[in-house]
Amino acid sequence: MKELFEQCIQKLDSGNYAEAIPALRDLADRGYADAQYRLGLCYRDGNGVEQNMEQAMIHIFDAAIQNCNEAQFEMGEMHGEKGGLLLCKQEAFLWYRAAARGGHTCAQYEVGNCYYNGLGITQDYDAAVEYYRLAAEKGSIPAQIAMGHCYDDGNGVIANAKDAFAWYLKAAQQGDDSAMFVVGSRYEQGKGTERDVEAAREWYSRAARDGYDDAINALHDLDGLLV
Repeated sequence: MKELFEQCIQKLDSGNYAEAIPALRDLADRGYADAQYRLGLCYRDGNGVEQNMEQAMIHIFDAAIQNCNEAQFEMGEMHGEKGGLLLCKQEAFLWYRAAARGGHTCAQYEVGNCYYNGLGITQDYDAAVEYYRLAAEKGSIPAQIAMGHCYDDGNGVIANAKDAFAWYLKAAQQGDDSAMFVVGSRYEQGKGTERDVEAAREWYSRAARDGYDDAINALHDLDGLLV
């Protein structure tokens, strides 16, 4: 069925819904989890079918209970604050955790958020850091920034300005404007790293070129540069 599924995806990607949807539905009816998940997304987004969130959840759920990590993550999204379908934080947490245990990076970050903020589960900074770190080490920018916050505040870890800076720098090096601004400010202040005004100007400038207001203002405050 994998080959048939891949053919369906090619048709979906090319916009050939007339052929893709019936074939995808047939695979879904035969219990192929990836097809159930993708058919659910079609209903969620109204691609090739009339948008129907209930049908979306039915198909995505069928895939999720077969341990399709993408479907489990989507179930978390649909039950959480982002989904707006069935706002149930406990259910969202359970689905995110199922996907996270299967190695889903975004789910690991979301589980970290749940533990950090006590959403659907008792607040636990140690557990939050455990999941944030899993995602951060795989390159998740939000998780890297979250790790920076944890080291700044001493939540789940011993407060350490150098470690906080190191995590912000990882996110900044991937082009995140907010992280570039924070790295610039840390260089300007000498917090967690040696004070380096030129390095501060460089990082502020990178974020400012993307229109990041805080960085633009920081440049003006630093030396009056016009961006």
